[in-house]
Amino acid sequence: MRIDHVGLEVLDLYAVELFYRRVLGFEPVYRYVSRRTPGLRTVLLRRGDALLELLERPRGRPPGAGPGAKPGGSTDDPPHHLALRVADVDAAHRDLEARGCVAAVVDGPRTTGDGCRELTLRDPEGNLVELTARVAPAPSHPVRAVIFDLDGTLIDSEENYFLADERLLAGYGVTFTREQKRRYIGGGNRDMMVDLVRRFALPATPDELMARKNAIYLGLAEMATPVFGEMRRFLGLVRDAGLPVAVASGSSPEVIERLLRATGLAGLLPVAVSAEEVAYGKPRPDVYLEAARRLGVAPVECLAVEDAAPGVEAACRAFMRCLGVPFLCDQPLAEPFHLADLLFEGGPSTFDADVAWRWVEGLGG
Repeated sequence: MRIDHVGLEVLDLYAVELFYRRVLGFEPVYRYVSRRTPGLRTVLLRRGDALLELLERPRGRPPGAGPGAKPGGSTDDPPHHLALRVADVDAAHRDLEARGCVAAVVDGPRTTGDGCRELTLRDPEGNLVELTARVAPAPSHPVRAVIFDLDGTLIDSEENYFLADERLLAGYGVTFTREQKRRYIGGGNRDMMVDLVRRFALPATPDELMARKNAIYLGLAEMATPVFGEMRRFLGLVRDAGLPVAVASGSSPEVIERLLRATGLAGLLPVAVSAEEVAYGKPRPDVYLEAARRLGVAPVECLAVEDAAPGVEAACRAFMRCLGVPFLCDQPLAEPFHLADLLFEGGPSTFDADVAWRWVEGLGG
């Protein structure tokens, strides 16, 4: 018998995984969405011989609370566990029975969805101890669908968006700079308008600002919005392989539709989801989860392609793989990019469609 891993139950799987990977250098072994326990998601991390399992499950958060909110009641103290590897879990269970120790057993033996045979015990102070043995290969999730961000990922639209914001705010006597714009890149358009109303005390509602900005932006965008050549080629490779594709964007539905039409991408991307169609924009996962739902593919089997930190975070919170091609390449890159499964640090000019597609194929896509 030896220590196999330590399991930590967490409130915010994204934030805790980022800590262990960014600060302590752990790397993912596999991810798993439980079929037995609704809402349970786990990621197994490794550094050298050290294994760490992070588990996140719904535990009584108040309705509408953010991912960092603490649940109420006795579930504030999560049941962490120590996992001990044994040769034969069922033999260990029979030994406990023979020694009259079955009162310590709280679950099992059972075979888990991620291929382990497990028996869970509880010590006198309530600590969980798991006896485990792998009986099937660890889970692997092929890529069965690819979901693209639009602005800055498929199309080079950020300059037009800045010009639209600049002209919109100039109408209210506000000077808006490229440096001020950087904080909003990758987020939802409506979220930006809400923040602008607050920051500059504008005499308009966010919805009124959105309508004015969209009109200005579309006038610019329909005249000239280039498509990133290598990303278009990657989209072609994905489609040629028969994988369903979608767009998940912070722009409004009308802007997405007209941009796809103006750039010749409309026929290639039949499914498009706007952040305005879901409860929350990026970095919340809603827009990616809705895109996966419309494609009929489990999020864990989707690949998100993103250029901005809020989008990478949204994809990771949706429990998708993420291909990161940062539009802003300033070093150090924003923290969410540390969780991208494949990262082209140099941005669009370094993106290679063949490299990306070989990686997807290697995952079983």
